[in-house]
Amino acid sequence: MENGSNTTLERIESLLKAELSLTLRLYEQSKAQKQALKENLNGKAVSEATKAIEKTLREMEAHEKNKAALLAEMQADDIEAVVGRMPYSKEKTRVRQQMKRLRDLLERMRGVVESSRSLLKKDMEYLTFSLNVMTEASAAPGYGMPDAPEQATQGRKLFDQSI
Repeated sequence: MENGSNTTLERIESLLKAELSLTLRLYEQSKAQKQALKENLNGKAVSEATKAIEKTLREMEAHEKNKAALLAEMQADDIEAVVGRMPYSKEKTRVRQQMKRLRDLLERMRGVVESSRSLLKKDMEYLTFSLNVMTEASAAPGYGMPDAPEQATQGRKLFDQSI
């Protein structure tokens, strides 16, 4: 049993190393995207950062399929369950440390993604506001009642979202 569990732990460790590497790359790319959004100089930097993120996400999807296959083979829902069934060993300790590093990294990445989401939302609000100013379009004529008096129409702009 010892040899079988070591082989399983080696496979799990290999998967975790790959996942950690991909997640670290995704984290760095997310930070680059956040910086591009923060500087807001041009859309090209944001677009390039987003394309890099998409490529890494595709790689992570392939990795997740491999992980799912291993979990199905082990008849477990997650890696933690598989590792928990293993007897104590140096390899098991090392795998648990990698799992902790991965969780910590994911937590840091969650913060970066939340900041980027907030920056994107502000950019969209600004863009909507700018479109309202440039077009000077009013939503009222398109949405008002056809026989309603002129005073009953709203004064909101076409793209206005209460900015």
